[in-house]
Amino acid sequence: MLRILAYHRVTKTNGKDTLDCPNISASPESFARQMEHVARHYRGVGMPEVLDAIKSNVPLPERSVLITFDDAYADFSEIAWPILKQFRLPATLFVPTAYPDHPELTFWWDRLYQAFATSTRTVLPESPLGPLPLENTAQRQRSLLAIIRHVPTMPHDAAIGLVDAVCAQLVDRPSRHASVLSWNQLRQLANDGVTLGSHTRTHPIMTQISSIQIREEIKESQQDLLREIGFAVPIFCYPNGNYNDSVINVLREEGISAAFTVVPGENRLESTDLLQLGRTCIWPRTSLPIFRLRLRRAGIRLDAWR
Repeated sequence: MLRILAYHRVTKTNGKDTLDCPNISASPESFARQMEHVARHYRGVGMPEVLDAIKSNVPLPERSVLITFDDAYADFSEIAWPILKQFRLPATLFVPTAYPDHPELTFWWDRLYQAFATSTRTVLPESPLGPLPLENTAQRQRSLLAIIRHVPTMPHDAAIGLVDAVCAQLVDRPSRHASVLSWNQLRQLANDGVTLGSHTRTHPIMTQISSIQIREEIKESQQDLLREIGFAVPIFCYPNGNYNDSVINVLREEGISAAFTVVPGENRLESTDLLQLGRTCIWPRTSLPIFRLRLRRAGIRLDAWR
């Protein structure tokens, strides 16, 4: 069985009186303890080894663990990768390929977080969920999460329109900064042994765009990697974990060998649908005892049942 871990960002978490930042998976200290556990008790495998096993139809070593990171946040090279190298663990980084070298592009959830965190308003007057209170940190956190959960349920253009409208109500000048690794940094990581994979170009919810856009996002992200890195590994990660049969069919037609969800589950390469590989998502509340449990077969089954 192949265990697959999914991370987004490893960085310092916010204090108790500030909003929790979306997509922080672990603090550097927690991540180091998790990787030490993996190195001691499991066999870290890289994506090339997994793809070779798929192609050759040979089993992976016992207790294999594949470590993946979504979104290619800039702090990966500063924090997570040095820890992984310390424990000699390989990693795969899924890149939304329109973002490198374009600091004007910011993920929609980060835009919302920055707006909610910095706004001086005490209420968000207009939203599809009605007025949302912002009088204290707890209310801001609940209101932010409510909007973040609502966005993926909308068609893509309407969803981005909602993000624009919410941010405009909360702040006069949205904060924008480079949050994704540059192509030069990505090339260095690739030379250092990190596998780079496609995470679309613009990170849309794949079930909320047209069939033409689905193909463009998949094909052009592969082309970007080929142009910038020199090769494109036939792997794909679903943004936000959203996919359906139409997306899977396009991936298959475009020659993608393996695609990664955010649904927990047991991965048996001889029987699991390789375009629906399950991953165990790690979040700040994943303590070391819980982390250990979630790597066990019983823990993976419990995650899947939940």
